[in-house]
Amino acid sequence: MATVKKLGVYREGDLVGTLMNETPIKFIYAHQWQSNHHTGISPQLPLSQAEHSGAAVESYFENLLPEAGIRELLKLKHQATSTFGLLSVIGGDTASDLTILPDDETPQPPQYQPITWQDIAEEFTHQQGIIRTIQEEDGLRVSLAGAQRKLSIHIDHDGNLLLPLGSAPSTYIIKPDIRDVEGVWASAINETCTMTLADRLGLGVAEVSYQPIAKACVIKRYDRTIDTHGRIKRLHQLDLCQIDGKPSTTKYESDGGPTLLRCREMLQECGVTAADTKRFIQWLFFNLYVGNNDSHAKNLSIYYTAEGEVRLTPFYDILSTSVYPGLSRKFAFNIGGENKPSNIHQDQVTQMARSWGSKSKYILTVAEDIAVNLLATLSAVAEEMNAIASPGTEKTMIDRLHQHIASNTQRFQHQLFKENGHSFK
Repeated sequence: MATVKKLGVYREGDLVGTLMNETPIKFIYAHQWQSNHHTGISPQLPLSQAEHSGAAVESYFENLLPEAGIRELLKLKHQATSTFGLLSVIGGDTASDLTILPDDETPQPPQYQPITWQDIAEEFTHQQGIIRTIQEEDGLRVSLAGAQRKLSIHIDHDGNLLLPLGSAPSTYIIKPDIRDVEGVWASAINETCTMTLADRLGLGVAEVSYQPIAKACVIKRYDRTIDTHGRIKRLHQLDLCQIDGKPSTTKYESDGGPTLLRCREMLQECGVTAADTKRFIQWLFFNLYVGNNDSHAKNLSIYYTAEGEVRLTPFYDILSTSVYPGLSRKFAFNIGGENKPSNIHQDQVTQMARSWGSKSKYILTVAEDIAVNLLATLSAVAEEMNAIASPGTEKTMIDRLHQHIASNTQRFQHQLFKENGHSFK
């Protein structure tokens, strides 16, 4: 009989359980972990049951892997196609607090290699440099979900850039311009600008900045904190696809992924605060206004604070996709049965509110506040971004974003608040 391959799943050096390469895939909680804790790593994998197998295990762990083209490249590079096979080579620093290692390995003290922004720029332009050399020699285990090439690094308190080795934790994600999607350009400054706008409106987003040498959006990881001893601590988080037991391949509502109603239900079931429920509504309308038609359920996550409170995480992956003519014109979610932005009016929002069991006046008031504050803030953010953007495509993108988001928001002001001749403010 062939020996079943295993992966150890760790949290802060403690064995949480074992992932087993069986058909179907199986996860077994470690006895000591099960005895000393009260909740599982996911609602779909409750701690009350020691062994789990099948779709629930597959969807939870599959959602820790990179998506789309990056996953395909990893399959070719590592000659691995299954969730288990890919995690066995890249599961060291997942989008949560778990470290996934081969059965004969255990977590080691973190080690880092000093690098520079020029090194990162060379990596993103496919030049053979120090980062590529280290990756080839060290076999870095990095697992960051998303549709583009990213690099995870650590920036220490002195501002030094460090490349994590092995399963060492990172604290920042570096996202360069998307290069493999036709018609998409200057996406890094686009995301930096749009996220900065969301921050100025108080939506609660991941901290971002723009790095001109690497031409990349630099995102501080909210699922990493530094303790009083300077050690990096990982925070447990779950995206809504994981909570709903959906694989990343069905993250869009049109593919059978979570609807807005289901997203709201999951947040309520998890026990997020009323303030976070309001942030969810703000996120929805902000994405409509800026034209982020890629705002699917996997871009919503919860995390657990040190005090045990459940919170909606800072928002991430927000950029204007509708500024690019070749991308989808449909919103990722249906609002009152409509996913075409030009067809979303006050009636659709009222219908959505009714399905939620909420008062439409409250939701429309929140939506109007976001629109008004966005238009009052947009020019200042565009000016701030223009000051750091390079001449040419980056400055052109900022100007187009300014015009595009202003026009979009003004159109929604008419569709949602003024067609019936009154304001909700």
